[in-house]
Amino acid sequence: MDGISVASGVAGLITLGLQVSGTIAIYVNSIKERDKNIRELHDELLLLGEVLSGLRDFLVSEKAKGRSFDTNSVLQTAIRDCRTRIERIGDKLKPSDGGKVARALDKLKWPFEQREVMSMTENLRRFAQTFQFAFTIEGCNLLSKTSEDASKGLQQMLETSNKISELSVQMGLSADESSKRAAQLEQIIALVPLLNSTAANVNELTHAARLSELREQERRTSDILDWLAPVAALHKHRDLQLKRTPGTSKWFLESPEFSNWIDSSSADHDFLCIGGPGVGKSVLCSGAVDHLRAKYNTEDVAIAFYYYDYSEQQSQGPSNFARSLLRQLCSSAHTVPSSVADFYQRTRNDVKDQTWFNDLLSVLRRVVSTYNRCFIVVDALDEADVQSQRTGFFQVLDAIRGTGDMLRLLATARPHAISSVDRFHDPIMFDVVANPSDLRQYLNQTINEHPDSEYTMDPELKEHILQTLCNNANGMFLLPALQIRTILDQITKADVKRTLRNLSTSLTAAFQSTIERISGLSTTRRELAFRTLMWISHARRPLDVRELQHAMAIRLEDPDLDRDNIPSLRTLLDCCCGLVEVDRESNIIRLVHHSLEEYLRDQKHGFFKDTNIVISNACLRYLSFSSVKTLPRQNRTDFLASMIDLAFLEYAANEWGYHAYDVTAAAIEDFAIPALTSIQTLFTIARARDVRNLDFRKWMTKALAWAESGGAGVSLCAEFGLTELLVMLISKHPEHGYLNSRNIHGSTPLHEAALKGHEATAKVLIDHGSDVLDTNYGNCTPLYLAASYGKYSMINFLLQYGRPQLDVPDSRGTTPLHKVVEQGNLDMVQVMLEAGALVAAHDQQGSTPLHLAAKRGHTMIAKQLVSAGAFVHVKDEENLCPLDYAATGGHVELVEFLADNGGSILHKGREMWTPLHRAARGGHSKSVELLLKRDVNVLADDFRGQIPLHLAVRSGSMDTVVTLLAHRPELKSAQLFARDRKNSTPREVAFYTAHYNIHKYLRAVEWRTLGIESRSANLIATAIEAGDIEQVRDLLRKDPSVINTPDEDGQPLLHIAVQENKKDIVALLLQYGASIEVKGYHGWRALHIAASLGNLELVELCLQHNASVMQRTNTSQTALHKAASTKSVAVMRRLLEAGADPNAQNERGMTALHVAAHKNDIEIARLLIHEYGVDVLARDQQGHTPAGWAERSAHLEVTSFLHKEMKKARAARKSTPDLLATPVPIAEPA
Repeated sequence: MDGISVASGVAGLITLGLQVSGTIAIYVNSIKERDKNIRELHDELLLLGEVLSGLRDFLVSEKAKGRSFDTNSVLQTAIRDCRTRIERIGDKLKPSDGGKVARALDKLKWPFEQREVMSMTENLRRFAQTFQFAFTIEGCNLLSKTSEDASKGLQQMLETSNKISELSVQMGLSADESSKRAAQLEQIIALVPLLNSTAANVNELTHAARLSELREQERRTSDILDWLAPVAALHKHRDLQLKRTPGTSKWFLESPEFSNWIDSSSADHDFLCIGGPGVGKSVLCSGAVDHLRAKYNTEDVAIAFYYYDYSEQQSQGPSNFARSLLRQLCSSAHTVPSSVADFYQRTRNDVKDQTWFNDLLSVLRRVVSTYNRCFIVVDALDEADVQSQRTGFFQVLDAIRGTGDMLRLLATARPHAISSVDRFHDPIMFDVVANPSDLRQYLNQTINEHPDSEYTMDPELKEHILQTLCNNANGMFLLPALQIRTILDQITKADVKRTLRNLSTSLTAAFQSTIERISGLSTTRRELAFRTLMWISHARRPLDVRELQHAMAIRLEDPDLDRDNIPSLRTLLDCCCGLVEVDRESNIIRLVHHSLEEYLRDQKHGFFKDTNIVISNACLRYLSFSSVKTLPRQNRTDFLASMIDLAFLEYAANEWGYHAYDVTAAAIEDFAIPALTSIQTLFTIARARDVRNLDFRKWMTKALAWAESGGAGVSLCAEFGLTELLVMLISKHPEHGYLNSRNIHGSTPLHEAALKGHEATAKVLIDHGSDVLDTNYGNCTPLYLAASYGKYSMINFLLQYGRPQLDVPDSRGTTPLHKVVEQGNLDMVQVMLEAGALVAAHDQQGSTPLHLAAKRGHTMIAKQLVSAGAFVHVKDEENLCPLDYAATGGHVELVEFLADNGGSILHKGREMWTPLHRAARGGHSKSVELLLKRDVNVLADDFRGQIPLHLAVRSGSMDTVVTLLAHRPELKSAQLFARDRKNSTPREVAFYTAHYNIHKYLRAVEWRTLGIESRSANLIATAIEAGDIEQVRDLLRKDPSVINTPDEDGQPLLHIAVQENKKDIVALLLQYGASIEVKGYHGWRALHIAASLGNLELVELCLQHNASVMQRTNTSQTALHKAASTKSVAVMRRLLEAGADPNAQNERGMTALHVAAHKNDIEIARLLIHEYGVDVLARDQQGHTPAGWAERSAHLEVTSFLHKEMKKARAARKSTPDLLATPVPIAEPA
């Protein structure tokens, strides 16, 4: 490493020292008893800063020019060790994370003992002596060596100095100078073993820092994954795994149909497993998932599953399906893709409306496209709601299928759910029935695991049971599973035989038989069982054990929850006689099968009476309990703890209104009216529903104002569509102020009704004076919210109250027409246009509805808008037209329509790109082909001088490159040899961007155009590209002199082998003497190419052969610059460990951090800033910081991270004097 690189490390150490000394200065004079020690430490740090400033100046001076420093030299080790020790001091002095009082108290606490301060001061003094010694050429030479060599040299110098001192005394001369010199050498000699002894500690600290960074990365990943879909949503698969009997399902997994579905070369069909209730479809699904995971344990194949559940219909909407798939795909990738991280950062706090769902599908499509194959296994499609969930299911699948042929779908369902197969992709139907062998294995294991089975059945009876149950199974798994439970509940062998003779022959009969057993229990146990079955079968979502226990403990006449009423789990399970089970992973208590839930919900059995009235009143009573009313308001942690203690609170607060929707107000008013008029209860409801709100202080102010407004109860009734109850509340308020009650989003009751689509409720509110033009905090009208959430019937209803609603934009200038266009709803667009919506309305970005239709690729809507008078050649704030967006997205049909209807194919928008530039940059070959037919200018250049071919090369799309060159053969040469502002041809751009296959193709085309003989004449280069190592070896044996001969294109053979990723050939060429430092194309070395590929093995091979990490290309790029664009942290770290300069700038003034920011790589950015101290405030020649590059590229997570780091860096500079600019001169020792 050269002196300039070492100096950059010294500069970082100076900044750190000044920052810590500034913190220590706060304590000076504040702590009287230790003032002297603190001041000494402070002064020693300042002195060290002065010495380091002198060292920095010396290292960049002519005296030190050309000097090389070993990575493990004494000076380098001392700089690293000094940084570590100062960082430790700074870490202990960091202020508390608490409030102002806590931070103020911290200033009165000095964290070090006196002996620690003395030791720190002494060590800093030794470092200062060492760094000052390095000012001299002699000292610099010595300290540039390793500790062993340096120690010998220092000892010799000390002996010489002592002899001079003795001679001076003998001659009567002053020995001051030689004594000072000896003292300095003794300090340095004492420091060297100290550096050696602390090397292990430094490594340990570095390892700890890396572990800490990994933990932080895991936390961020966990946050994003949990935001996509809670891990609890994946528990059903684990539960089915635990239930599955080992060795079963082989018949299915080894069937020709399943094998063909897995192994076929193209995704030519979906695999639909059809079977009646209880045949074991879910267990087969779980087996298929595990089989796929075992077979395809590679990073290029993704496997995801989804289990629909009738009891979870409210939470299994289309967005939840998409989010669950996306979570699993991200987990398969080990790191969260940047598109997902950006989406999370951009929308995590946004309203999850239809537009958000469209963005989610776009992100899911991008992630799926990164895999070679994607298997999706979906169970129980028949349990999905027909109107919304199944429609959304196909919407998600269609979005994924748009990425290519990699999707393989397996779905299970009952026959009635697959009445039409039009939406599936060439489906293969597979009939599922319980396999007799599997069934026998399951029954045998169940019997063997029961503790009393050896007393209630002998081997002969056991065999008779197995034979009987298998013969009577009727192709079902569930029926014998229920029957074996009944048999195992018997006490004697005679009871077993009697039960076996009287077994039911159908599921309904089996359920009825079990219900009869429950009816025979004691009165209290019978009532407990039926209440349990009622709650589980009619709850809106699955309940965990504690939620159900609290629900069972509610007594309407009690003022508070009596915990003595809580039944034990064992009692609940025993009373239900095997109809109820507990999910071991999630602690959810559920019915044994969906068929039982259907039976309990749909049969006119008379077991339950007025279910929704019972549940609604129970929820309202729970919310009014005194212990709930008095929950702590101010402290979030205490409230969360209370919610855990009051387990039913979250369900009651969120779901009571849904249960009340289909009951009369008179049936619940005794409990509803007190709850909806109590400020305490209303605030608790809001708190429980919004318990995870991030900005608690602002939320609390708004929530209290809502609860105290007098209209909060009306707001809740409007949200749930409880029209009768709403009328009751209104009658109790003669004034109309309650209609303007605003929730935390500023929405009135009418907003709530519109958002949920409750037309009857909205009519009552409007009739009582609610204003349809009222806006919430986001400036949204009720109509706007109805449009955002796809409540199209509500849109029609509200439009009866005047067209001015259509003209009111939200805070971003978006109108309701923008929203329905963005969602792609053709009918609603027509409704709004007929109602008089402004087709030319534009938002704050200047986007019209036609711009949005073009972005989304909604061709039919675009045609509709144009027919209604929309201008085609309209420009937004970025000077972009709808045709520009259609070309960017590769929407071929839409590009054609807009071009035919006034769109300018020659228009140049931002960056001076034409539509052809945009289609080429996206690699959209079909759009490019369409535009070429309209005689566009293929030689039009942008502000960087790039023609479309340059951008097609950057996209990496070979088809697009070929399409452009095939257009007008007379222009082929002009395209091939067009040069941008950097004087680069398209082929050179292909090389820079590591699209080496395109580079080879363009080279061949250039040669044909110029009449140059093809590469086939160069046998060895051809053999390298073909990967034929034996032919390469034979050719080298015949003529070893060709080893450093470049090919026809000027590329050394070694570079060709690295480009082709032929590690064995690279090693062979090096063995034959190929130069690792030979220059190739544009001054690149082999290490540059290996780094640009992000290939650690090739980089390691180059370094082993002494490749220099400091070499630069013709554009002054180091290997570190090239690696920063590959997302390979491992390659970056290896280059830095080898001595690469982290602050090196290319000819544009960009550091590796600029490149990483531009490429959206937050991990490399963290590595450079946190571990190597790269200046986050550095600007390139255009004045852009790394954050500026991230921002320009819309990389939100990287932008946010870099802005935080910039804030820290600015604070550090501001709090310390500018010693860097004016270093204190120190006299050079004699």
